[in-house]
Amino acid sequence: MKPYALAAALMIPQAVLAHPGDHGSASPVHLLSQADHLATLAMIIALGMAAWLFLRGRP
Repeated sequence: MKPYALAAALMIPQAVLAHPGDHGSASPVHLLSQADHLATLAMIIALGMAAWLFLRGRP
């Protein structure tokens, strides 16, 4: 398994640790200051990067 795929797989359980509450009116500061939101954001970025690295050499 590639290192970036392993890192993404290790971050997946962090997504379930989100704190309860309505985030519909939350500010970006809140979303960037909470560890559970940062873990989810990092997971999304890692998966996007993994997909890009996997697909960039394909015709």
